[in-house]
Amino acid sequence: MEKRGVKPKPLAKQAGLGETAVRDFLDREGADVKLGTLRRLANALDASIEDLLGVEQVPLTGRVGAGGSIIFDENTSMETVPRPPGATGRLEALEVVGDSMLPRYSSGDIVYISREVDGVLDAYIGDYCAVRLSSGETFVKLLARGSRPGFFTLRSLNAADIEDVEVEWATPIIFVMPRAGRAALQR
Repeated sequence: MEKRGVKPKPLAKQAGLGETAVRDFLDREGADVKLGTLRRLANALDASIEDLLGVEQVPLTGRVGAGGSIIFDENTSMETVPRPPGATGRLEALEVVGDSMLPRYSSGDIVYISREVDGVLDAYIGDYCAVRLSSGETFVKLLARGSRPGFFTLRSLNAADIEDVEVEWATPIIFVMPRAGRAALQR
């Protein structure tokens, strides 16, 4: 409201709410506000619900394959997604494309990672990870050791494994925002 120079009463009217609705929300600490009301207020302010709630955003840096091959498709649009609850530190988000990891990951889901190191840490073996191959392909898979040192197998839930590949980096999936949750936030 301060950024837009709007007072509570005119905002309430513009959002189609009762004259005192916004003032009442601001005066009552811990007041419950319905999602529909937040949407109306956000629209009236030409803002997002996340802006109203003060939710920190995470950059959506690209896409990751869960079936089929995705050469890391870097997102240059500067699109962001909400930070997962309780997550700290530097995060990035990737959009899942494909269905080889159903039912755990679906096309359109957003997976969050914290990529602090290149290479593969032993602690990541057996975890669901975002994995970049030396060839540039990037996947979301269950990471397993390969048949020889320095090579890895990427396990799918409902497709053939990708065996004995060289990995540039791998990092565990920290959080998943299902595509349905993402769609709900964009309404």
